[in-house]
Amino acid sequence: MKSLARPSFFRMFDLLLNTTNSGLKRSRWTYEGVEFEYERHSFTGPKHGLTISVFTLTRHGRRGWSLMVTKEFWWVGEDSKPFKDLRWARHVSGQRNDLMAWLRAQEVALERTYAIPRGSSQHEEPDSGFEVEDTAADDVSQRTGSGR
Repeated sequence: MKSLARPSFFRMFDLLLNTTNSGLKRSRWTYEGVEFEYERHSFTGPKHGLTISVFTLTRHGRRGWSLMVTKEFWWVGEDSKPFKDLRWARHVSGQRNDLMAWLRAQEVALERTYAIPRGSSQHEEPDSGFEVEDTAADDVSQRTGSGR
């Protein structure tokens, strides 16, 4: 993973999410000293709909940093046919080198855990040894709305 814009980053990020919060059942959790927060915003109208998922990762402290990752999905028509998907990630605060070092460490750990050859896009899902701290018990589904 060389940058936040490459497909390899998003593959690693999706695997990290699945490993630390499968099914996105929690809206807040902590993993490896980083606080994760998940928000989902949605709107459905008669001709289109959209969902935006926002993930904010924050590492506090002297060498702290923050990262925002968004995934946007659009549907059109009465049958809600998928129309467009967008995704992006931005370094928000702190030293970019510290953020990238943490992400690379997670990439290496995930590759080792899932026996993924370096640079591969195949992700098997054996039992992981990752420990995740649940920092909020609220159900994410309570935080979604119709956008009205």
